[in-house]
Amino acid sequence: MSYAGPSRASAPPHRASHTTATSGSRSSRSNSASTYASAPSESRGETDWQEVALFGAGLALGVILGAGGALLTAPRTGAETRAALGARAARLRRSGVRHSENAWDELRDELRQAKRKLRNRKRRKQEMDA
Repeated sequence: MSYAGPSRASAPPHRASHTTATSGSRSSRSNSASTYASAPSESRGETDWQEVALFGAGLALGVILGAGGALLTAPRTGAETRAALGARAARLRRSGVRHSENAWDELRDELRQAKRKLRNRKRRKQEMDA
């Protein structure tokens, strides 16, 4: 959902009376709605670069804060994350080679990998307990 700003078809009552009363050079115009719509920054088809810059700055700030929060709350250390990413890349390379095999072979390989992971977890837990 986004905010498109004030309607340009007609000015709100409080805005129209304020615009007509305060603008000296524009007071000669008869229609206050056309006075409101004729402001250079609010005309149709024109880009308001200040709003674009503000949006870009907010987006950049959000990305920076999000990345910082992700780094601070990461469940693993950097070395563990790199190892996990390397293992995932190797697994994807292997699965790319086996892509043409049938589903039963892929299932068998997945079960073997799960069994290997479980065995490694148990071994690491025993090493930590010892």
